[in-house]
Parts: sequence; structure tokens; C-alpha cells
Amino acid sequence: MLPPKEITPMDTLAHLREYWKLVRFEHAIMLAVAVLIAIVITLGQIPEFDQLFYLALLVPIFSEVGSFALNDYMDREADRINGMTERPLVKGTIQPCSALILSAASFGISMIAGFLINEIAFMIAVIYNAFAALYNIKLKDLPLVGNFFIATTMAVPFIFGAYVYTSSPPEVLWDIALLGFIAGLAREIVKSVEDMEGDREARKSKTLPILIGKGPSLFIASMLFLLFIPLTVVPYMMDLSLHFASGFFLFIADISILILALYLLYAREDKTFSLTRKYSLAALFCGLLSLLLASLGM
Repeated sequence: MLPPKEITPMDTLAHLREYWKLVRFEHAIMLAVAVLIAIVITLGQIPEFDQLFYLALLVPIFSEVGSFALNDYMDREADRINGMTERPLVKGTIQPCSALILSAASFGISMIAGFLINEIAFMIAVIYNAFAALYNIKLKDLPLVGNFFIATTMAVPFIFGAYVYTSSPPEVLWDIALLGFIAGLAREIVKSVEDMEGDREARKSKTLPILIGKGPSLFIASMLFLLFIPLTVVPYMMDLSLHFASGFFLFIADISILILALYLLYAREDKTFSLTRKYSLAALFCGLLSLLLASLGM
């Protein structure tokens, strides 16, 4: 009988990397940054790094982890059909039961953290997590309904962050939340186009691209991205001021989104849609950096 294989630090790192892929942790980081921006704008300064602050970050992080883990659990057959061989559940590097346990535990931690903050934070966490589960089970199969929900997940962190510290969020945060919603809706329509084949065969979905076609759906996504660009100046016309650093990242974000919007008007290759979503995520992260720097007067 062979002795058990010794687990090396590299093996552990590789396994953690698979879990990062499962939950797309870069999204969790962006949600945490969005909450931080909302807190800084609400308080007018950098918050104290106390228990309340850390709890505020834990809510969106664990909500995101729970949602994506459940998403890959529910979509593992569709992902196989779509050829997403890099997904851990498709590769077999993570077992489906592990993803399901991680999802349930993460949702629980998120709601406990919300409960420890205040009543509104707890309510937001409960409602968001409930809809996240409902989305993965059914809502994503409906035209635009699932896309609209995912778009709200890019808007809610700005409002949530404010409610951690106040009962009346600054008006500028509602405008920023609208920007997040528009960008999120555009990205999710592209995602629906990317997942068309698997959604149709494995889930019998009736998503927007399945109903109206790939071309019209990409056109709608492109128009949403184009709408997003001029609206990015609105927060800076209200409570925020552009300086060199914040202006630089805003310029990078808007130019990148413009290029992506124009590209989507002509894109037809399925293999490029994943890259399009990754580049748009990077562009939106630059936009978040611009907002954060502007809120700090930089």
C-alpha cells in the first residue's frame, strides 16, 4: 500500500486558486471597494478601522462568495456544454457538495455580519441573499429579470455602505448606484449571450439572447455602455471634485468602456465575450478608483 501523498504549500496554493476561480473573488474585492467609497462619501473622511467597518466589508464579500459558489453549483452542466473547462466544478478540482456547503456558510456569515451592524443592514443582507439564491435557481432563466437582479448587485453596495453609518444616504450615492446598475446590466447581457447554448440546453432558459438573438442583445449592451460614459461625470458635478489622480482613472475607465461598446457592435465570436467581460470589469475597477480618490480629495 502506497503511503499518502504529502500535501505541499504549492498544493495548498493551487487549491486556494481553484476556490478563487469558483467564487470569482475579484468581484468581492470590487464590492468591498464600493462599500468603502460609500462610507467615505457618507462620513466625509476615512472611517475608523473598527468592528463596524470590518463588518460592513464582510457583508458584501460573503454575499458574493455565496452567490457565485451557488451559481457554479447550479450551472455545472450548462458550463460543460458551453465549454467552460476552466471552471473548478467542470474540471473536478472542487466537488459540487463543497461548493454548496461554501455557499450556505457564506450566506450565513453575511447575514450574521449584517445583524451585528443594524436593522437596515441586516434587512439588505437577507433580501439580497434570498434573491441571489432565487436568481441561481430560477430568475436567471427569465428574459432580463435575472440580468436586472445582477445589475442591482453592482448598485446596492453603495447604498448599503451608507446605511451602515446613516439613515439618510447622500444623494450622490444614488447617482453612483445608478451607474453601477447600468454597467452591471450591460455586462450581464453580454454574459447571457456567452452562455446561450448551455442555458438553452441544460436549463431550458428563456434569456434575452435566446428570445431576440445574439446581435440585438449585444446592441442593447453596447448602448447601455455608451449611456454609462456621459453619466460618469454626474457624481463629479455634485459632491465630488476631480483632481489629477481621480481624473486620470476616470479617463481610463471611460475610454475603455467606449472601446468595448464599439467592439460589441461588431463582435460575433463567442470566445471573445469572456475577455470582453474581464476588460469591462477592469475598466469599472478604474472607475471605482476614481470615485475613491475623488472622495478622498485626490
